[in-house]
Formats: sequence, structure tokens, C-alpha cells
Amino acid sequence: MPNPLYVGIDVSSTNNVVCCLSELDEKRPLSRFSVANNKPGILELKERINRLVSKHGFDMICFGLEHTGCYSTHAAMYLQGHLVFNCPDVNVYMFNPSLIKEFKKSHFLDAPKNDRADAWFIAAKLKSGFLPAPFAWSEPMVALQRLTRARFHLVKAGT
Repeated sequence: MPNPLYVGIDVSSTNNVVCCLSELDEKRPLSRFSVANNKPGILELKERINRLVSKHGFDMICFGLEHTGCYSTHAAMYLQGHLVFNCPDVNVYMFNPSLIKEFKKSHFLDAPKNDRADAWFIAAKLKSGFLPAPFAWSEPMVALQRLTRARFHLVKAGT
């Protein structure tokens, strides 16, 4: 039976608030911490996650982030393609923020709105299943996306 670690990350311009859940206990997080939203911060996140993997013997890591533009994209890029974790199976999922908001409303009507709570809800959403396709970084795709968006704005400005 797989032993996954669910890591919800609430990303902002200055920091990433992290909540880690195991398969066994959803209410009490295995770990909560905050790291800076920069390269040293993401490297610290990697070290802390690797310590949890070693201590608890996880064989799978699921990272979840709300898609908040460039802040979450850079974090997802590092998690998916640049960092090495002590685990054979690592997936990164990007959620539409409205999906997390509805998940929160459907489970807790009076849930607080803060970074710690949001990180927990992202991890709980990972744990609940029904996940989107894992994040995949592709430089040609990003270049095409930027070109398409630039063209859209030029056409819109010309009318």
C-alpha cells in the first residue's frame, strides 16, 4: 500500500506557507512551516520535506499549489524539475484558486481565510483525490503562451 505525503503550499509574493498531511491523520498536520519565496526558501523546503520522507518512510510526494501566476509557476518549476527528493514518486499539482475556495466552502462553511488554513485546504484537496493532470514545465509551451497572450493584448488594444 502506498504511503503518500500531501504537501499544500500557499504561495505569495514574499513567502510560501506549507502544510504536510499524511494518509493516516487529516486533522493534525504532520508539519507546518513557512519559507521565503525565493531560491534559498525553496531549497529549505526541499530539505525539510526530505527529512519528513526519511523519518516517516513516504514513497510518494504530492505537492499542491494554487495557480497564482508567476509566483506559483516558479515554485512549481523548481518542485517538478530542479529539486531532488528522497522519494521515487513526486508529482506537482496546480489548482485553480476558485476550486480550492469551493472545496473549502463545501467542507467548512466558517473556515478562516489565512495562509495557514489555505495551505491545509490545498493539502486536504490533494488527499481527497480527483486531481488535475500533474504540472509539466515546457519552455516551448511557455514561449507559445507568452506569444499568444502578447498577440491577444495587441489585437485588443487595436480595436
